Amino acid sequence: MRSFKLAAVLLCVLLLAGCWDKVEIEDRIFVLGIGVDKVKEEEKVHPDDKYAINFASPIVSSLKDGGGETFNTYKTMSEIFTFGLNQMYERMDKKLSFQHTRILLFGDDILKDDILFREVLDAIGRSHEFHRNMYVFAVPGRTEEVFKVKPVFTKFLATYIAGVADNNLYQSSILKVPAYDMYNELTDTEGNVIIPVIKPAKEEIKVSGARVIKNYKLIGNLDDRECETLNWLRDEANGGLIEGEHEGVKLPFIYYEFKTKMELTKVEGDKIYITFSMDAEGSSEEYIWGRNLLDQEVLNKAETAIEKNIEKRGEDLVRKFQKEYKVDLIGISSFIRKYHPNIYKTIEKDYDNFFENNIVVDIKADAVIRRVGVIE
Repeated sequence: MRSFKLAAVLLCVLLLAGCWDKVEIEDRIFVLGIGVDKVKEEEKVHPDDKYAINFASPIVSSLKDGGGETFNTYKTMSEIFTFGLNQMYERMDKKLSFQHTRILLFGDDILKDDILFREVLDAIGRSHEFHRNMYVFAVPGRTEEVFKVKPVFTKFLATYIAGVADNNLYQSSILKVPAYDMYNELTDTEGNVIIPVIKPAKEEIKVSGARVIKNYKLIGNLDDRECETLNWLRDEANGGLIEGEHEGVKLPFIYYEFKTKMELTKVEGDKIYITFSMDAEGSSEEYIWGRNLLDQEVLNKAETAIEKNIEKRGEDLVRKFQKEYKVDLIGISSFIRKYHPNIYKTIEKDYDNFFENNIVVDIKADAVIRRVGVIE
């Protein structure tokens, strides 16, 4: 009986050993980053080519031995995105693996063409090979420029970029958009989304600003401050810094908690009134030597200045979305649809026009300075 049990255990071990799809690790190329551009005329291999697709994968031997290049880049042109992936097998002896892809980059030329952008979205969204946690970025110019960056502090370009995006925990001007968030927002808004921008340099990248997509097409931009304000409005801010002032001296407010609550305050005639209540807590650890930052009057005035700054920035960004871009990417439609469905049914057919002209937004901020450093 004991021998039978031992044989059964050994059989289970044999069944669990090895790669489930029979492709060994050394026979794979792990694609850590993908960039998609609109093909240039001089790049075309065939007259109908539409996409220039870039890949980045680590060089395992270099990572083990040290020195030399740490990742390879590949490029292919294709009329159909999926064909471009398959064409790589004509040039390499290993299987492409996208299960560990960390970054997905779109060149501005793709974002300006709603048909090409939607085709790529569909191909990636339907494929079982891509996971949905990879971070999405827009790139001014060509995505291939990102793959030329040689980071100073790390060997892995894709994980370096993903790590910068993860710093939105400390700096809320950084927008972090996983692929699943992008697809959810595109579905909910029928083609509208914000995509953060990545700017390459020789030895580093910078996540700075964002592209505004409406009806699957690039229509505008947000700068760093507007990205941070957007995170406030969406209740997605973590940590960051807001500028305050007292008696002509700049005073930084380092917030470690920022909560936003949206409320429908009233419906009056053909107007819907929405209030964003923003509560921030943090510290102010820089003022001017010789003045007492613990003085309650000083703290009250500093907090008031910070609150006015928050409110103005929020009002400016709401106005930009309502009057310039005429698209709701601050979450009001989702809020009304979820919590006031009967009201939403009356405006959903012409919501963009209603958002522009009939939604009145009020922003109220409350900032509290909890700490002022150690010297006082």
